[in-house]
Amino acid sequence: MMNILRKDSMILLLSVLLVTFSILVGNTYIALAASVILALFTLMNRQAGLLLLILFVSLRPFLIEMNSGLKITGDLIIFALLIWTAYDNRKNLKNLFQFQVFELAFFAFLAVGIISALITGVELMAIILQVRAYILFYLVYYVVKRMDLTEAFKKRGILLTFVTAVILSIHGFVEKISDKTAFMPEAWQNWSLSNTNHIRVYGLLKGPNELALYLAIAFLISLALFNHFKGNKRWLFLAGLSTIGATFLLTYSRGAFLALFVFVIAYFVFFRNLKRLVPILMVTFVSAGLFYAVTATADFYQDNVLYAVDNVDGSDEEDDPSSNKNKEETGYNRYKEAFSEDTIGKSSADGRIYYVTKAIEVFKDHPIIGTGFGTFGGAATLAYSSPIYDEYEIGFNFYSDNQYILTLAETGIVGVLILTVFIVYLLLITIKIYKQSDRPLAITLVFFFVTMMVGGLVYNILENDTFMLYYFLALGFAFHRLKQLKH
Repeated sequence: MMNILRKDSMILLLSVLLVTFSILVGNTYIALAASVILALFTLMNRQAGLLLLILFVSLRPFLIEMNSGLKITGDLIIFALLIWTAYDNRKNLKNLFQFQVFELAFFAFLAVGIISALITGVELMAIILQVRAYILFYLVYYVVKRMDLTEAFKKRGILLTFVTAVILSIHGFVEKISDKTAFMPEAWQNWSLSNTNHIRVYGLLKGPNELALYLAIAFLISLALFNHFKGNKRWLFLAGLSTIGATFLLTYSRGAFLALFVFVIAYFVFFRNLKRLVPILMVTFVSAGLFYAVTATADFYQDNVLYAVDNVDGSDEEDDPSSNKNKEETGYNRYKEAFSEDTIGKSSADGRIYYVTKAIEVFKDHPIIGTGFGTFGGAATLAYSSPIYDEYEIGFNFYSDNQYILTLAETGIVGVLILTVFIVYLLLITIKIYKQSDRPLAITLVFFFVTMMVGGLVYNILENDTFMLYYFLALGFAFHRLKQLKH
């Protein structure tokens, strides 16, 4: 019986059933118990624990909205992985304290942010919350580099990602067509969104940018499975990729598009393999067709069914978020008007340009080590605000959406220099893998590195759970690959 329970598939199935049960019952204590059981499963099978993490992180916003007791599930799984790693290395404690340069730089960056925050007077819980946001998925790398991972596990992880991404994408179609009224938590259905954001698919990740970034990752790494499918299975696989691509378009995420555009340029520069792009081009065309089909279906359903009664009653089309007129003004033009004078003006008043000017203002007053974690639009400030907001006339809901200005304001020159060492070392790892002609892993690392650098302009990228989980997993595989090459 215990041998059956230790199998990856059985653990995944039981975990899904437990989490589903906790959601249906809606009891917080049952969800907490389910979280503990998932951690125990991880102690039984580390690889299954990693698969659970891949699945849970991609659904976390939805799950905790349905039952807040699931909020600690990911943390407990990672804690269980750490316990397993410590136990596995009990006869080789030295191995637990061997770190690479980029890890030491990361620790130094955390130290600067913590010290500066304490000087500024940030609440201890806010500091802990911010450190957690940064370090949680690094711990996955810490565990993975001390594990023996097989190619079979790697394939299972990619397949799980692919299936999950397809499910999220189909849900995105439903969300778009139903105008966020079907299969969405009630609180999400009642969001008050601007016309610009209302047309975007938010998905179960609770944000179009987060969803777009996840789907881009899922799409790229799923391509590694292309040669594993033949005949009808390959066509089904391509259909799944097309579904993912269509939902990616429905997010209207300019940041994700920009990162993907730069990656495509990098691909042509470093890999120059046009033959590999043929199926991708085919999927791209099908994705575009699906995008237009879903958009047209949404327009028809909302105008003729969902809001038909409102229109008969003479409701004002200008105020109707489903009206085609508003969609034309806010949908396709979202990209075209990205650098318009009006957009730049709004950004200067309360958008991204405003955030940059505020960051520079804070930096001028605190140039050496900044104001510390939990002071300038990071994860912690959304929960605890910041002791510097009144001084700089910054609103409570402020979120920087830019890793560079966040780092500059919170850790100053010292933090920026340390984080530069971190980035340079990641680049060196990518170059080493590239030189070894491990093409699939090299393409993956180039994608993550480019996305981190470009995405940092429009996201607090180091706080993005799905991105950092997959990046650190990829780095773990890179560590093992380079280790193999040395022997």
